[in-house]
Amino acid sequence: MQENPLERRLGPPLRFFALLAGYGILAITLLVGIEIVLRRLFDLSLQGADEYGGYALAVITSVGAAYALLERGHTRLEILTERLPAAVRALLNGASALLLAAMASFLAWRAVVAVQESIEYQSLSGTPLMTPLWIPQSVWAGGMILFALVAVAIALHCLLLSVRNWRAVDRWYGIKTLSEEIREASRSGSGPGAEPTTPAPRAITRGEVGA
Repeated sequence: MQENPLERRLGPPLRFFALLAGYGILAITLLVGIEIVLRRLFDLSLQGADEYGGYALAVITSVGAAYALLERGHTRLEILTERLPAAVRALLNGASALLLAAMASFLAWRAVVAVQESIEYQSLSGTPLMTPLWIPQSVWAGGMILFALVAVAIALHCLLLSVRNWRAVDRWYGIKTLSEEIREASRSGSGPGAEPTTPAPRAITRGEVGA
């Protein structure tokens, strides 16, 4: 099966950011665990653990949204769409890509505006640390911009494919088929680059399984 050129180019850097986000979640978990133990046993507290944990979660969410979008990991309602004709599915997937690009661009714009307002008004967090809000907001806004750039790139690619090869819209940006999920699970279980032990001769949808 032909590989998605956009995923081939954007995949490596987005996976790197996703890996950093994963380590960020691990760091937050350890920090909160230490905070609980210190409060429980020694009546001590790590000042700012909850505050900076919230900042980190916001950044991780924005960065993770970009990676999940490229990997088609966002939740979709597939009960009806998988039973529609291929042309209709391609049209709906293209329309959803355009709408998502518009929404992501709006969110990125509002994130930048929030940073500008925090700088202008010299806003501080309402905690004893009094963190200048523009610092965590800038990192969060960077993640939202990354999400918007990926969404716009996918939307433009869908528009191009709608003229050149409309079937690829559904194949590359539609709901993952069961065979694709099996291949991904096989690779993750057998190590990087491993091939599935039982290759699927064709794409199998969940609708065919439940029929």
